[in-house]
Amino acid sequence: MNFEVIKRSHVKRNVLISVVIVLVLSAIILTFTRSKYKTTESMPLVNGTINYELSDFNLIGAYIQEGDSYTQVDEIPTSGYEFNGEKSYCTVNDENINATLNYDMETQSLSVFPLTTKGTKCYLYFDEASSASDVIEDAYEESQGMLAYDETADNNLRYIGANPNNYVYFNCDDYNNPSSSTCELWRIIGTFNENSHGISGEKLVKLIRNDSIGNLAWDSANTNNWSTASLQTTLNGDYLNSSGSYASSGIKNDITRNMIANVIWKLGGHPTHEATSIAFYTSERGTTVYSGRPTTWQGKVALMYPSDYGYATTGGTVTNREVCLATDLIAWAAYSDCYNNSWLYSNIDNIWTLTPKSSENDEVFATFTDALFYYQSANYTNYAIYPSLYLSLEVSLTGGDGTQSNPYTLSN
Repeated sequence: MNFEVIKRSHVKRNVLISVVIVLVLSAIILTFTRSKYKTTESMPLVNGTINYELSDFNLIGAYIQEGDSYTQVDEIPTSGYEFNGEKSYCTVNDENINATLNYDMETQSLSVFPLTTKGTKCYLYFDEASSASDVIEDAYEESQGMLAYDETADNNLRYIGANPNNYVYFNCDDYNNPSSSTCELWRIIGTFNENSHGISGEKLVKLIRNDSIGNLAWDSANTNNWSTASLQTTLNGDYLNSSGSYASSGIKNDITRNMIANVIWKLGGHPTHEATSIAFYTSERGTTVYSGRPTTWQGKVALMYPSDYGYATTGGTVTNREVCLATDLIAWAAYSDCYNNSWLYSNIDNIWTLTPKSSENDEVFATFTDALFYYQSANYTNYAIYPSLYLSLEVSLTGGDGTQSNPYTLSN
């Protein structure tokens, strides 16, 4: 009997050990399974679009464009590339699924439609982003009637004509969904090399706001020194930071502020209003200034130059572009083909420019509604302000065709 009791005890012990082992193995398997699928299994199973964080997927493959091919990389790019939604795809159990992908470069999150299931693997492709200046240079081949090289020593490329397709959405609340209700309408003056902005070896795109932000004095202290002018401090203070009087009408957010290049603006003056576009262009980038005035200023927001106004013309059938460019800007009032075919001419506003009169300490050049080009005392308050700026190198033109109904769109 004792033998039988001992035998039953061993059986009981062995059974208990087996149960413990099974429980331990089950716990390990369950833990591994939950660790592998805990994110995907917690996704709400509803129809429609689901926004995913990258960590929600079992595998993300990233491929970047290098020339005509793509190379797999370990990290998803955060700048310099554009998401290629047409080439990107997802699979489940190694089979392609019919899904539309959208990737937000800023938040690094992926939107997939329709619903995917656990085990999803997505392969994301990114194309080399075209800089804004590259897009405009490429457009020249197809839009020579709206773009022209200015044939200065720097040979900048400019939009010309009465109303070229150079509209762009800027200062947006949401650059992922740009529209007339979320963005302001600006216009592209052209692409400019380092002699205009000081960034060596680079071409930058220059913009001007489509509408005035109001009438202000160029300098309330009545000097033509842009580095200390009241308008300069307003544009690069309250307006740039959306504070003070411009809390609701200035540059809206840091995304836009980061799109604006901090550049060297040339402050060369000209002694008289009697000058052609090329004469002004040369003076603007020169060193002739009123005694004690600086020849350059570094900052983000300024104004257009007299030469921008002049070089924006195409001329017309009676007075062609060549004649317009060879004619003093003050004399354009007698040549309607010149001013009516410059999109920077306004018959609504008298507009301040950046350029001071070098022979006086308080006068600055402006364009006038009657097509005269003249100067005015810097403390005069009835002239309109159209902010101008350069886009940073990282900014790309990502969509639109430049028409007023379908402006270019931007990404940073």
